[in-house]
Amino acid sequence: MKHLWLFILLAILSFSSLYILMKKMNITNVLGCYFFSNVLITNTGVIINLNLKLTKQDPTSTLIFWTQKFPELSLKPALLLWLIYILFSKRSIFSKLILLFIFLTALISSEIYFVHIGYLEWVNWNVFYSYLRYSLIILLLAIYSFYLEKLINRNKEVNTI
Repeated sequence: MKHLWLFILLAILSFSSLYILMKKMNITNVLGCYFFSNVLITNTGVIINLNLKLTKQDPTSTLIFWTQKFPELSLKPALLLWLIYILFSKRSIFSKLILLFIFLTALISSEIYFVHIGYLEWVNWNVFYSYLRYSLIILLLAIYSFYLEKLINRNKEVNTI
């Protein structure tokens, strides 16, 4: 039960940080990327767990289910959105690469934590595959965010003809 409360607290902090992020980025882009990141995280997790059976978890425990859902619906999308904000900022490439590695490690550490407490079991899965999974998610989310921002800005233009 203490694990659930930990992730509820992290969810509250994550949603609070999204409020700050909405002041820095376009609200439509933040919400669109939030929902798209949820789709990517959930679908890749389902493919890995249910379809490919590379991980195992107890399907009967609702406590385990909700403890894993809280970071999936709040912490991970918030980390991804902040990372997208950083990647499109005017920082140096070196600092972007360092922050990318830090954010990837933070995303994967929640999965490692679930393995450590016994809520998740890696059958034919390891940390390297998790890095690949989240790297692909970041790539798709960055492309989505870039084109969504272009569409938003194109609709703001006024035709004077």
